[in-house]
Amino acid sequence: MLKISPNIILDISRDGMNGFITLVQDEGNSVLERKSQGDLKYNQIHIEKIINQVKDIIKVGLKEDELKRLLQNEYYGERTCIAKGIEPLNGKDGYIKYHFDVEKKLIPKLLEDDTVDYRELGIINNVKKGDILAELVPPLEGQNGYKVTGEPVPYKKGKIPRLRFGKNVRLLDNGMYLASEKDGLVELKDGRVIVSEVFEVDNVDNKVGNIDFNGTVIVKENVLNGFQIRAEGDVEVRGVVEGAYIENNGDIVVKQGIQGYNRLTIKTKGNVVTKFVENAILDVGRNIAAEAIMHSQVSSKDSITVLGKRGLIVGGVCRAGREIRANTIGSTMATVTVLEVGVDPNTKLRIEELKNSIDTIEDNLGKITKSLVLLDNLKKTNRLNDEKARMYVRLLKTKDSLLNELQKLKDEYEIIKVNMDNVNRGRIKVAETVYPGVRIIIGSSTFYVRDELERCTFYRDGGEIRVGPY
Repeated sequence: MLKISPNIILDISRDGMNGFITLVQDEGNSVLERKSQGDLKYNQIHIEKIINQVKDIIKVGLKEDELKRLLQNEYYGERTCIAKGIEPLNGKDGYIKYHFDVEKKLIPKLLEDDTVDYRELGIINNVKKGDILAELVPPLEGQNGYKVTGEPVPYKKGKIPRLRFGKNVRLLDNGMYLASEKDGLVELKDGRVIVSEVFEVDNVDNKVGNIDFNGTVIVKENVLNGFQIRAEGDVEVRGVVEGAYIENNGDIVVKQGIQGYNRLTIKTKGNVVTKFVENAILDVGRNIAAEAIMHSQVSSKDSITVLGKRGLIVGGVCRAGREIRANTIGSTMATVTVLEVGVDPNTKLRIEELKNSIDTIEDNLGKITKSLVLLDNLKKTNRLNDEKARMYVRLLKTKDSLLNELQKLKDEYEIIKVNMDNVNRGRIKVAETVYPGVRIIIGSSTFYVRDELERCTFYRDGGEIRVGPY
């Protein structure tokens, strides 16, 4: 508490953020009496002097007009606030900005026709090696405050968060970013950012939806009808794949078996190992191993091995680039079963595509030729009007274009056909029995099994398929 004069008391709050003034009245005439007599205590010169005295003490936030009003009107006995300090502006805490969905929600995919696909739930945060997963956003600086006496009031600094991370994640050199060291699934576990190379689920069903993952997928039970798995790594299914679809770049292991419902079920660049394959279509980049393949279309660029307790291939088509080996092929019912080796299945498909394209172009050329003959007759008799003349020119150009395309397709077809005719590689080995109704194809040669054969090997020699010992 300070006395500016015998009648003025200045005091400052304990925190220094407020200044107060109190006018103390002298004994004698009242304020009203002195006002009526024109004898006010505080004239303009006196007021200016008091204000300057106050300014020597209060440096910040002085309400000068308020102080003047108090002095001019001589408001005695009132403790009045005439100054307020400046509050500090505290800094804001820093935070972690995550570059993935921390709270992944199962939301069905909205399709273009405004319907939703309840199998596409998007439950996985896929990341690639080197992807930025999180960044530290530093705290914002604050501003100091000031007491009415001019002393600074320090602001509180914002907290600096900590980047917490676990396996397959690294802190970049500047300490501000987290990056993935592997392809995989990123998630936040116990406040730590981790990347998993393996994604595990119990079943692939309505609770999980389709899986699209750039690592390895493990399904502890089954993949149910209508659902899909797409993976960059391996896929292991410990139950069955039933009417589902799996596509990946690694190997596929299905411990109980595959029921395809006559749909494309497996497309992989790796190997497939399973107990059985039934009514399924498989496109396999390497080898296939199973105990039974029944009524399926199976294609392997390397070999198909069907051994074990049953070791049975019956019905459908099995194609392998190098070898097919089984205990039993066909059945006593003469079930039509086709086995083909010695040619890359993709090459076989290509030659079929070429043949279909050649047939289509030749058919179109036949139609164009007939139209040109009619237009030629009109031209000879001067009955070719402007519209038909333009059509005639268009047809000639189309014919030339189709002839060029046809020649290219025929050249490619002949090259592949010659290579197929020269193929002698490829074996089909039967450890027990092959039944009538089985058709063997090696390269461009075909052999029909008309009698039951046991423990034999089919191979190609001199353009013909021969039967040798197992």
